[in-house]
Amino acid sequence: MKTNDIINGVSIKINELFGEDYKIYINSVKQGLEEPCFFIKILSSNKKKLIGNRYQNECNLVIHSMLNETNIEKYNDISDKLYELEYITLLDGDMLKGFNMSIEVSDNVLLFFITYKYFTYKNEVKDSEMEDLTIKEI
Repeated sequence: MKTNDIINGVSIKINELFGEDYKIYINSVKQGLEEPCFFIKILSSNKKKLIGNRYQNECNLVIHSMLNETNIEKYNDISDKLYELEYITLLDGDMLKGFNMSIEVSDNVLLFFITYKYFTYKNEVKDSEMEDLTIKEI
């Protein structure tokens, strides 16, 4: 599982929740930003080694909701729906659960924070065994 898999899963879920009326951006947009829209950004990620070849990974995201609205009720509706990002399904069918969800509104932009935790395994490369060796004395 990679970070891009999580971003894709979040994008798919946002599209399911809000439909085609909302654009979803994952890269910065210098010109032509169409509102209403969502912008998905990685705040941080970390990997913690556990026993053996097992790792615990954490991906912290912020989702900017730019609505071009002043109606607080619209922000509340969007907030309620964003909490449904608690569970996302990845393209390979795996599901992830989000943690530490919170919302802030600043300058008419709704910010939704969420953390996804998951485990990975690192495949160890085994040294190839030496084949038979024959030594002849001269």
